[in-house]
Amino acid sequence: MAKYIKIKGKTPNGGDYSEIYFFDDKGNPIDQKNASRCVIRECKENGELLKETFATCE
Repeated sequence: MAKYIKIKGKTPNGGDYSEIYFFDDKGNPIDQKNASRCVIRECKENGELLKETFATCE
């Protein structure tokens, strides 16, 4: 599984792609299937960050 995924396509806040990073309870990068937390980043094509959302994973 992946510790990070990139999704190309328009985001709700006007980005061109989104990235999702997966973490354990201690903030260490971990595979998606074992993650308890994640950070979702919405970015413009040039890499400019538009919005960052912190969430818990089920």
